[in-house]
Amino acid sequence: LALLFLCAEAEGFALCRAPALQTEVFQYRLWDVNQKSLYLRDDQLLAGHLQGANAALEEKVFWVPNRAFEPTRLPVILGIRHGSRCLS
Repeated sequence: LALLFLCAEAEGFALCRAPALQTEVFQYRLWDVNQKSLYLRDDQLLAGHLQGANAALEEKVFWVPNRAFEPTRLPVILGIRHGSRCLS
C-alpha cells in the first residue's frame, strides 16, 4: 500500500438514514506508480492498465471512519462496489 497514490473525489454519501449513525463516506481512486488501477475480475481485485471502454471497470474505494473500534487509533472501513463489499 505504500506505493499507492490517492486521488480524492470528495463526494459525501450518507451511510444510513438514522441521524445518530450518519457519517461521511469518502470515495477515492487508487493507482500505483505505474498508473495501474483497481478492478474486479472473477471476484478478485486486480491492478491493471484500464484504457478506453475498460476505464469504466475501475473500482472506486470507499473510506468510512470506524468510530466503534478504538477511535484514538483512527480505524477505517474500506469498501468497493459502492460499499457493498469490504476490503480486508
